Amino acid sequence: MAISTLKYKSAGRGPAVVFIHGFCEEKSLWKDFLHHFQNDYHVITPDLPGFGASPLNTSPVSMEYFANEVRNLLKDLSIKECVLIGHSLGGYVALAFAEKYPEMLKGMGLFHSTAFEDSPEKKENRNKTIQFIEKNGVAPFADSFVEPLFL
Repeated sequence: MAISTLKYKSAGRGPAVVFIHGFCEEKSLWKDFLHHFQNDYHVITPDLPGFGASPLNTSPVSMEYFANEVRNLLKDLSIKECVLIGHSLGGYVALAFAEKYPEMLKGMGLFHSTAFEDSPEKKENRNKTIQFIEKNGVAPFADSFVEPLFL
């Protein structure tokens, strides 16, 4: 039996819908969505490993690792199939989940995410982000990353 360390919120009954947050986010991102779905669906909003209240238990981190953790949570909740909704990084996790566990997936939606490979420019920016975090830590990065989103 899988044992998940993901922290999550769960509400409602019916077919399972899992909302997966993006980078530097956590499960509360989806709080305004929940009341629209929980009357007809079993809504699950996990914190991915290393975000929110969920511990990061491995290094290096990969989309496949995140997908495995989501799968473990679903197994722990006795959920055999679901719809995944992913925002940004959560979309990449949903795509990795679809590749690894297609038998568990009834459908998928991506918000500000893509199934296409990142451009060379986007890959370069991601590598710069990794270098910045390794040198300065997560907190300074989060401060510099989040504030401009609201300008």
